[in-house]
Amino acid sequence: MDDVRILGESYGFWVQTGAVVLSAVMAILAILHNGKMARKRTTIDVLLQENQDETLRNAKFTVFNLARNQSLNFVKHYFDEKEKQSDEYKQITMLLNRYEFIAQSIRNKAFEEKIYKQMQYSNITMMWDRLCPLVYEIRRVQNIKTYYQEFEWLAKRWKNKPLKPNK
Repeated sequence: MDDVRILGESYGFWVQTGAVVLSAVMAILAILHNGKMARKRTTIDVLLQENQDETLRNAKFTVFNLARNQSLNFVKHYFDEKEKQSDEYKQITMLLNRYEFIAQSIRNKAFEEKIYKQMQYSNITMMWDRLCPLVYEIRRVQNIKTYYQEFEWLAKRWKNKPLKPNK
């Protein structure tokens, strides 16, 4: 009895080749899935850490209050030389750096944007609204257009595609 041949190879060869290819495809899918799950876990860990970080909460509170204070020029206050050692200055700088880190992580797909957006949409967009005059002035004074550009990118991206209400 003759061996069955497909494209010059035996049936067994094609079964074995198919099994190897299927195993490779499954391994790739598993790696991709694990990467996505790791991004989600990392994002959730960051969100939990943000909620528990009293220094970060105080910095947000400070910025909201400073930006809301009509009698204080928030931008000039930041650039006042005697303020450079103040807690407020350190809190503002820490907050700007934190949001830049978050935005950079989202842009580079280290964090899951959908989860972070659902949890922090209002904070990011409102904080950008309060801090953008300061960021623009930092860029102007330093003559460096890239300061906090990722934070700006994220806030504008989210404002262009706002969070949708749940049904």
